[in-house]
Amino acid sequence: MPKCFFLIFLTWTVFQSSAQLSNYNVGDTVNDFSITDIDGNTYTLYDLLNQGKYVYIDFFATNCGSCQTKIPVFNGFYDKYGCNEGDVFCISIEVSNHDDATVVAFEQQYGGTSNHAPVVTFNGNANAVVSDFGLNSYPTICAIDPTKKLFAENISPVSSVHDIAQSFPLNFNPPVMSCSNNIEMNNQHTFHIFPIPTHRYIHINGVKTTALEIDIYDLNGLKIYHNIFSNQNNINIDLKLKNGLYIIKLASENIIQYQKIIILK
Repeated sequence: MPKCFFLIFLTWTVFQSSAQLSNYNVGDTVNDFSITDIDGNTYTLYDLLNQGKYVYIDFFATNCGSCQTKIPVFNGFYDKYGCNEGDVFCISIEVSNHDDATVVAFEQQYGGTSNHAPVVTFNGNANAVVSDFGLNSYPTICAIDPTKKLFAENISPVSSVHDIAQSFPLNFNPPVMSCSNNIEMNNQHTFHIFPIPTHRYIHINGVKTTALEIDIYDLNGLKIYHNIFSNQNNINIDLKLKNGLYIIKLASENIIQYQKIIILK
């Protein structure tokens, strides 16, 4: 093999092996997909793009150390540009097949103080999107413009919201927007849970539903409590748990609420 050809081949091979996405390069048209976030909201890529939105996807894993540092920055970017109400649409896709409760625990611990971008797990068709993009590594933040073309294959390094915003095309300058609800994802507090921290018992007020399903998870995503309460306005639960941080999920007919609870003996 001629030396110059070998060098070109080697360079191409290194470039291919370092690409974050196997199936798309910048300028390629991205296939349509539909996904459902952990709150039950469904989004279709082409519907969003046809609205003129620039879609940013953060591929991450809950067992990834680098993702722990990127996720609050991505959430800050989502928050700064209007929580998907403006021209920028952000979605996080979890790639390691962890369930909703594990992802919620990850977001609560590492997601930062900004409003959190919607998150999709394997329950919401994450695996199909990961496969279609040919994801090679994570975290990876990529972006698609309204013409359905990939314009950013891997935004990196990411240490600030500005780093992500630098990926905006020259003709795209979205306004900074405040979120209309200014409520953190999975933390709407429709139900009032107290006291937090607690030694053992928690009380839940504000229950205005015929049935409330309550699950409690540890930070490994293991469900350690489950019960359904019917026609009760006030609920008292004896936790009998070890010291630590837990996630409580409350689900009624049309509300799903996640919240941290802390046990301190």
